[in-house]
Formats: sequence, structure tokens, C-alpha cells
Amino acid sequence: MSTPSRQLIRQLATRFGLIGESPLMVQALSRLLQVAPTDLSVLITGETGTGKEVFANAVHELSGRKRYPFVSVNCGAIPETLLESELFGAEKGAFTGSVEQRKGFFESAHRGTIFLDEIGEMPIGTQVKLLRILESGEFSRLGSSDVHKVDVRLVAATNRDLAYEVRQGRFRQDLFFRLNSVNIHLPPLRQHSEDVPVLVEHFGQRTADKLGIAYEGIAADALQHLGTLSWPGNVRELRNIVETMVTLEQGARITQEMLERYLPEPTDEPIAPMATALVRVNEAPRSSSAMEADMAMLYRTLIQLSADVSEMKSVLRHLLSMSVDLHEPAPTDIRPAAVAPPAETPLDDLQLATLERRAIETALRRTQGNRREAAKLLGLSERTLYRKIDDFGLL
Repeated sequence: MSTPSRQLIRQLATRFGLIGESPLMVQALSRLLQVAPTDLSVLITGETGTGKEVFANAVHELSGRKRYPFVSVNCGAIPETLLESELFGAEKGAFTGSVEQRKGFFESAHRGTIFLDEIGEMPIGTQVKLLRILESGEFSRLGSSDVHKVDVRLVAATNRDLAYEVRQGRFRQDLFFRLNSVNIHLPPLRQHSEDVPVLVEHFGQRTADKLGIAYEGIAADALQHLGTLSWPGNVRELRNIVETMVTLEQGARITQEMLERYLPEPTDEPIAPMATALVRVNEAPRSSSAMEADMAMLYRTLIQLSADVSEMKSVLRHLLSMSVDLHEPAPTDIRPAAVAPPAETPLDDLQLATLERRAIETALRRTQGNRREAAKLLGLSERTLYRKIDDFGLL
């Protein structure tokens, strides 16, 4: 495998944001340049925040398929009950709420590239269909026995140890072998901290350019301190911190004092390597710091739930202000809500769950079951809408 020249590395940085001159990153970039022009399937591995989707996009753009679609799918963000229909499509009436024929992501990516992020989250049953489409290009929509053919290149990514998942029976061995023929491993930032200076310069200058301000750089002691951190969120965490500092400080020179105001509180929790970070076997009694970390995670989860509730309340107020008829009869393909409060009842006196369900039913009815359009109508992310549909049993 030939090593890319420094000029080529700079070109990759400028065009795709692939930053890194350390031996580990040069190795990953070399593999990228080697495999991109081919039609081989690619598996990109690495911890969360290492830049797997950026690499996947570069694989597509450096291939002969760059004139055709690049479709990115987060397998972990779509409920298991919907993933198969989202990937392969569904016929009208294939399930409750399916009021029209729908193309799946594979059909949308025809002649292009499909990127399946978090492929380790994919259910075994869906893995069987994925293997079939990789081997023959053939698939069937949900609710149909008709065979369709598609020409798609697959790039997959995971932060899981798929070899371990295979041993545990959660991932098919034949699919793993099919994907792992070409592997690009992205190292965690703590293993190539020598790239921190070029990453800081890139993110700082890019943010300043977007804001139309001057970037005055970073002090040597602050830069040295950044290089000593463990970066559990990897490049994404570093990027977020640099972008925040440059934005709020209006491009002022980053000093050690400034840095301390923006860095998260340090933790004594050790960073485990990727292969073992997600699995604990025969673990010892948990330390107080680990318990504190668990409590922090629980607290963040509760905050997210609270944000979801606030988001739904905002949507409901918007719908009510537009005189959306929440108490009209529900369609036959969606189960009716148990409570149908009158529209003139004040919002604070209504049960939130009832209003949520009514709003979603109304949006689905008005978009003829099109979930993407329903999410836009409600002002929700698709992921939130999918979860709410699943919670209310509106499948």
C-alpha cells in the first residue's frame, strides 16, 4: 500500500475535511484512496466521533458512482419494526398505515452508494435480506414476493466489535465476512494526539470563515494542554469545543484561561479500547466514580425526555393555534385514541399523551401515511416521530 504524499493529504483535507498527518491517519487515508475507485463493499470501524461518515462520503466522491446518489442511513435511529420497510420499501397495505407503495433507501441509492451507519444495531432478520442484496443485488419490498434488482455499493460503519457480536449470535458470520473484506479503521483521537494542532487550526479557521471574522489562533500552552486530553468524544468533541470557543469569543486568540472555561469537567473514569468498551465480562463491583457516571447518564436521559415533551407541547400549541381538528374521527387504519377532548379545552387541562396521539394521527391522515411529510408537518425529527408512532402502537 503506497503512502499518500503530503500534497494529496492536504487535498483530502480541503475537499473532504479528512484531517491527519499521523502514521495511523495516513494508514487510514491510504486504504481509503486504494479502495474508493473500486466497487468493493467497505466496513469502517472506530469509536463514536472519529469521522466514519466523513470517510464514507469520501469513498463515494472518489468513486465512479459520484454522479449518483449517496444515501446515508442510521440503522440505530430507526425502530426495528420499521427498518426493513425503510431499507427495502413496502407495498400498499403491507402494514397498518401503509397507504401507498414506497421505495426503500436501496432503490433510492440505485447506481450510487448507500451508507449504513451503526450496522451492528441491525436485527438478524434484516441482516439476511442485506446479505442477499449484497450477493445478487436482488430484494423484495415488504408485502410483496416480486423480486427487484438494484445496483448499489455498500459502505457500512460501526463502533461495535462485530467479531464479538458474531460470537454472541447477534450478527451473522457470513455477513461479517462479506463486509470485513475491506476494513478502514479510524483510531480514537487519544491515539493520534499529534494531529490535534492541525485539527484545531482547521476547525478554528473554518468556523471563522463561516462567521466572516478573523481567527487569531491558539496559544502554545493551550494547544499543548489539548494534546494531553483523552477525548472520549474524539474528533467530534474537539470540533465542537473549538467551534464554540471561536464563535462565542469572536475569533479571539485561544488562551489556556479561555480553554478552561469551555472544557468539560475532568473524570477519572478510564477509557476502554473499542473492542471492550461496549462489553463488560465478569466485571468487579462498580466504583463510586462509575456510579456517578451512570447517574450522569441517567440525568442526561431525563433531560432528553423532558426536551421531547417540550418539543411535543410546542407542536401541539402550533397545531391548536391553526385550528387543527384533533377530535375528528380517526381513520380506520389507525386505532382511535381512548380520549377525545374537545378542541376548546385549554391545553394545560388536557392529557399530553392524548394530544400527542391525536396530533400524530391527524398528521398521518393528512399526509396519507407519509411519515417524512408528517414529521415536517408536526415540526419533529423523523426519529422522534418514529419513536412516538411505535410508542402509541400506530404501526
